[in-house]
Amino acid sequence: MKLWQEATALAADVLRHARHAAKRDSMAFLDRVIVTAAGVAEAIAHGYGRTEALDQQRLFESARRGLATLETQLAIVRQAGLLPAEASTQLAARAAVVGRLLAGYLSYVERQRTAERDEGVLSISPAAAGSPLRKALDEIYCA
Repeated sequence: MKLWQEATALAADVLRHARHAAKRDSMAFLDRVIVTAAGVAEAIAHGYGRTEALDQQRLFESARRGLATLETQLAIVRQAGLLPAEASTQLAARAAVVGRLLAGYLSYVERQRTAERDEGVLSISPAAAGSPLRKALDEIYCA
């Protein structure tokens, strides 16, 4: 799934750049940035694992809040000069891609919830059991 792939790539890039820029006096803050980036990808993965659209929506909204926090942290990192300007620009661009994809998935889930309410039935979202992400995670963790 493209959103999950982009979010995990963002987290990996944040980790890679933070490792190279790590100095004793800034490591605690960079650790928080790394945890926030990983949290965005984790919330997206958890969202895909849910069968009900409401649960997915809550987790994707959590990912959106985490992404806003990450973008703020990256702005602080950039202004403090903790990362090279090129790295900060690259990370901000990748975060913007994740944000656009996430907005699209939130729109999809909202349409799904509306359809469920209109039908009066809770249906299983197609993003759950048969999703490429679910299959990839099963291969990784069940192998």
